[in-house]
Amino acid sequence: MGIVEINSESWKEFDYSKYKEINPPENTSTEVYDELKHLLHLPEDKVFVKKHDDIEKVFEQVCEENNIEYPKELVVGLIKSTKYIILDLKLHHNRPRPYQLASEYNINLGEEATKCIENRSYPSGHSCLGFLIGNVLQRKLENNTDVFLKAGKRISYSRNLCRRHYISDSIIGEEIGNSMYEYIKDKI
Repeated sequence: MGIVEINSESWKEFDYSKYKEINPPENTSTEVYDELKHLLHLPEDKVFVKKHDDIEKVFEQVCEENNIEYPKELVVGLIKSTKYIILDLKLHHNRPRPYQLASEYNINLGEEATKCIENRSYPSGHSCLGFLIGNVLQRKLENNTDVFLKAGKRISYSRNLCRRHYISDSIIGEEIGNSMYEYIKDKI
């Protein structure tokens, strides 16, 4: 399996401007309140969340479980090269994390929701990367099962379980990840 070099140059013509036009729900909307209530009712599963927090390790484990050589350089390249796009979208939308709005509604999402949060909420970078990498590995490694796609979905879902992302953050993150995959699939 040849290593494909992925870096920021790989994305120089990727047009993600449409995702700047797709806004999250308004902070004071009933949709946000409903999303917060939904997060509150999700089961707490700290083991699942911890297992899916490190994107690299998730895909490495999937490779190991399926006796596939893990393409570390490819995965690291995808993560590093897309950070500026994800961060640009987060800064553009500037959406508060769920715990920040939950307090306005007297909702306590728990301590997990406030851990290790350094940037804004929309879109979910984990969801984006989970879907991008899941799709890339599925194609690159010519796997006849959908183990990589399922891993991407688990990564995305884990962000809701830990209550660090609204459902709408994850949905748009998944969409962006799929769009990034469509852009880059012929280059791998």
